[in-house]
Amino acid sequence: MNKVELLNRITTKIRQSLELQTVLNTAVVEIRAFLKSDRVKIYKFDEDGNGQVIAESIDEDRLPSLLGLHFPAGDIPPQARELFLKAKVRSIVNLEKQQINLSQPDRLPSTATGELTVEEVHQESLNNLLQRPVDPCHVEYLTLMGVKSSLVIPLVAENRLWGLLIAHHRHAKTISNTNVQIIQIVAEQLEMAIAQANLFQTIQQKAQRETLINEISHLLHSPLENEKILPEVLAKIVSALQGTAGLLCMSEGTAQPELSSYQYGSLPQFSQSDWLKLQNLAIAPNKVRAINNLQEHESIQSLLPGLKQNRLSSLLLMSLDYKQELLGSLAIFRREIDTEKLWAGNNHSDPRQLRPRQSFVEWKEIKQGQAHPWQPHELELIDSLGNNLSMAVMQDRLYRQERKQRLLVEMRNQELDNARREAEKASLLKSSFISTSSHELRTPLASILNYLKLLKENFYDNEEELAEYIDVAYGSAENLHDIIDNVLDIGKIEAGKMEVESSIIELEPLLIEQRNLFKPDTIKQNIELIVDCQVTSVYADCLKLKQVLTNLLSNAFKFTHQGEIHLKAIPKTETTSSGEKSLVEISVSDTGIGIEPDRQANIFDAFIQEDASIRRRYGGTGLGLTICKQLVELMGGKILLKSKGRNLGTQIIITLPGVKN
Repeated sequence: MNKVELLNRITTKIRQSLELQTVLNTAVVEIRAFLKSDRVKIYKFDEDGNGQVIAESIDEDRLPSLLGLHFPAGDIPPQARELFLKAKVRSIVNLEKQQINLSQPDRLPSTATGELTVEEVHQESLNNLLQRPVDPCHVEYLTLMGVKSSLVIPLVAENRLWGLLIAHHRHAKTISNTNVQIIQIVAEQLEMAIAQANLFQTIQQKAQRETLINEISHLLHSPLENEKILPEVLAKIVSALQGTAGLLCMSEGTAQPELSSYQYGSLPQFSQSDWLKLQNLAIAPNKVRAINNLQEHESIQSLLPGLKQNRLSSLLLMSLDYKQELLGSLAIFRREIDTEKLWAGNNHSDPRQLRPRQSFVEWKEIKQGQAHPWQPHELELIDSLGNNLSMAVMQDRLYRQERKQRLLVEMRNQELDNARREAEKASLLKSSFISTSSHELRTPLASILNYLKLLKENFYDNEEELAEYIDVAYGSAENLHDIIDNVLDIGKIEAGKMEVESSIIELEPLLIEQRNLFKPDTIKQNIELIVDCQVTSVYADCLKLKQVLTNLLSNAFKFTHQGEIHLKAIPKTETTSSGEKSLVEISVSDTGIGIEPDRQANIFDAFIQEDASIRRRYGGTGLGLTICKQLVELMGGKILLKSKGRNLGTQIIITLPGVKN
């Protein structure tokens, strides 16, 4: 193969492919064929000075493969790397005889560690540097690998040593200056490919970053709630930054801030105060802080065991803020570097792989437990993502606050509207009550006045007529008294001045007393009042209970034209958190006119009767059931009305505290 063909092949491949690995794989094959070497490899340095063989071509099995092998930085010390940068080419003609191209026989300090420093490499002239022999360690290394001669050409990118192009041969071999120059031109072409790949990678990273930002922005501005959006956003950010886990903490922006957090991946079970310690590490001049080794921070010593248990070693922190207002923080974690890398020669029995295996073990020991550092493009990415996240969180907070204010205004307006309607309803009811009450008051009052006038003027014929006038006047006075009592009672209850004095009451005598009280009504209306008392005593105010029962029975007789009325008392129990509670259930059931289901809800409200026709037909103020309800509740009980509908009767149930035996 001539030099023109070699250059054409390499140049064509560089033009045809943007994939650096494809170009490097082609280059090592073509260079090995051109130099007729046993092995050609490309060795790449990382940020820490460690290296890896990333491309290789071998002539059959004349030398073992080193592809994928990681080497520790000490195998090529810094001064040796600086020498490669300065000398550009280093050719070993015969390793055993220390024949080095362009060197002179005088022994000068080698590039071995301790003999020559990086500063001395910078200060020495190139001629003196080229007179230096290979350091003994390197001689031993190549000898054990079965290499007798080599050619090394540095690959430089952005003014730093990117890697080495290396040709190895099993025998002593001289490479002509012409061929060296050709390989140098090829190396320059490779450097162009590296620069092109770096540029392409930068463009790709930028495009990926913009795509990711667009995806996350689309998510953040979707109509879903933050509780559904933010976990997905956090997962995307952690994956994009090649993290292991992530934590997003946000304050709600209230007078007493509440933290809400979203977690992705496996994190230690820390308390909120522990997480705050980690977040405090973000207090720095820049919004983004990259911590490559958490073990070095004494302020979080108490948290290190938990982080170590999860193998979390590095942290990327960003404070989320908007116009000087802190909204929260974003934390991305990474695990320790995984040193369990695969290398084909690791388990190879070839003795020439012994020294590379030792280097591989040394590299693994160096990397074991090391933190995974953050790169500049990753800091740029999280900065862009964090800004978008901050704006979205702030918009969401403002939206929540505006919605909360709107809801409060709506609630207040609703309350005012309800109050207005209640006031209008109360006004109508009071107007109706005044109208009804005026009639209810005037009727007995007119009757009293008329009969008193008859008595005053002696307009009666005999003693029987006199007694009749007196009885009617007395009955009218009692009716007037009851109406005034109801009005006064409801006023006292609403003013909170009604008092009850509860005690243990023998219930059966009280119910029998009620039966006797309404005996005239049972005879007059031919309606039987049946009393069934299955309870010995009840805990209540005796006078108030009598008032309630009298009112309920009075209504029962008023609205029942035929059939019967039941007054019944039975024991009940209720299960509470403190145990079984004894109750007494007293019910008044009739076979009267009943109440339609849709009118039962408001029947205990003041001034309410089922409809206007009831008031016109039966009279009354509509305060009786209201007073009953208030009195029962004052005694610690409940009252309930049941009716299946018009003409199907009514049952009113009172539940009061019982007395334990």
